[in-house]
Amino acid sequence: MVFSLLRRTTGLSALGLTLAVGTSLAALPALADQAATTATDKAAPAADATAAATPAPLKTIDAPAPVQATLDKLTNGSTKILKAFEAPNGLIGLAVTMGPQKNAILYATPDGKYMMQGMIFDADGQNLTQIEAQQVLPQPPGAAENFASLDKTHSFVWGKASASKEMWILFDPNCIYCHKTYEALKPAVKAGKVKVHVIQAGFLKQDSLAKAAAILSAKDPAAALATDEEKFDEAKEEGAIKGDTSNADAVAEVKKNNEWMQAQGIGGTPYILFKDSDGKPQEVKGYDSDIDGLLAKIGTAS
Repeated sequence: MVFSLLRRTTGLSALGLTLAVGTSLAALPALADQAATTATDKAAPAADATAAATPAPLKTIDAPAPVQATLDKLTNGSTKILKAFEAPNGLIGLAVTMGPQKNAILYATPDGKYMMQGMIFDADGQNLTQIEAQQVLPQPPGAAENFASLDKTHSFVWGKASASKEMWILFDPNCIYCHKTYEALKPAVKAGKVKVHVIQAGFLKQDSLAKAAAILSAKDPAAALATDEEKFDEAKEEGAIKGDTSNADAVAEVKKNNEWMQAQGIGGTPYILFKDSDGKPQEVKGYDSDIDGLLAKIGTAS
């Protein structure tokens, strides 16, 4: 699956490190789906999880005093070590946090003279940092928690009210994979097979918030979404709608959606929620090209 990543970062003072605001390293789809990408890159298709062997448990240790001292010095004491562990080639691995959903993996030399942030791959291409993050960093809320918090979002319905199936999708107006999702879903929406509750966020580009606000403030938001998507510039990865921040309520709603995205640890768009045939919330992180298969998983509304 592919998606566009949350770009906003907060610098670790003096150290020059960055932590994704609203998402831990473990929560970033780039790590969760084993795609080594940056926030400005296109993500790669997810690796087959069944093909990977179960990783060996990390050996946790006490953080050496010099490492703790260096971290405190470089971050003015704002960063807490959650766990320390043995990393490759004698490095000390550190699971650290600056607060809720602001977590990362750092590495240090045992003497505390050097500290770094980045992903370590072994000779077989295995992302060791991803494996470490999954074991030692707090995991973000799952589908059930995110579904239960949908009342904190602002959305509109794309599709027929009578559709027997429904889903919720987090979109950014400049997201190329949201665009692909829109195009793939359009026949099913038009046929009345599914209705989509669109949660319009705006974070990918400088004008994303203004474009999202223009969609939400429109007399017919679904028609405004169609304007954005049907003339989407794939080469530039830009939606077609003209940004508009004149409606303060719409701007506030987009910001609330952005805040929900961050608070729930959702690392990119599109992000899809639905209930299966058993009524259990499910999620899809990114673009799923098998739309028919996705629709088949959605339960019929009672």
